[in-house]
Amino acid sequence: MVSDGPVLEVRHHWFPTRACGERSFLMNLEFSLNQRPEGDRPSLAEVVWSTGDVGQALSIVPPFMPRETRGKMRRLLQPWPSGRVSDAYSRSGGILNLFTPPWGEADDEVWAGMLSAWQAETFAGDHARQEALRALEQQWNATPHPFFAGLTPSQVMVGGGPREAGLAGEFLTQLARMYEGRPFESEGEALIKTLTLLRGWQSEPRRDGWTVRDIIVAERSALLARRARVLSSSR
Repeated sequence: MVSDGPVLEVRHHWFPTRACGERSFLMNLEFSLNQRPEGDRPSLAEVVWSTGDVGQALSIVPPFMPRETRGKMRRLLQPWPSGRVSDAYSRSGGILNLFTPPWGEADDEVWAGMLSAWQAETFAGDHARQEALRALEQQWNATPHPFFAGLTPSQVMVGGGPREAGLAGEFLTQLARMYEGRPFESEGEALIKTLTLLRGWQSEPRRDGWTVRDIIVAERSALLARRARVLSSSR
């Protein structure tokens, strides 16, 4: 019997650095969690959203999946915290962020500025202070961030869907045709040229007038809305 569960395809692509190649594996793993099997069955991510049970979702994964890959899936599928989704720093950010450096909280001037403003405020009491901090965390979650090519941390956390997966494959195929076997003076030069190509490609209008970036943002927003609906109905 052929399993119709989540599938990870291995393809040959060109990357300007080894780190980008490793990040692309994480990106594709995130795509796979939002992939719906044939029929009306939920994705792995939806199973966790509705049940909170990562083990139940992983029971769907074929048994021959490598242990290391299964461990990464387990980490990606963990229920989100109620506050700031700081795990966004360790996600791939999809094709829009594949060739940018991984950022961490220590580098995040946006959050540092928000936190500094909160610390400077005067509150009626500790409860009001903590409520304001919780609201600030949710604001950060929903604010487009320069670390993530303008995606919000929540959009980064939810991962990409099938349309972004197809677009990512399209760009990486184009990249391989253009650059594979071409010499570069340094990794820095290769990264700059690749990122310049990506930013131009993501901004070109498609037949429907939408850019690649528009499509990706809309799909990730739709996944967030689906997540909110599933969480609400499972309570």
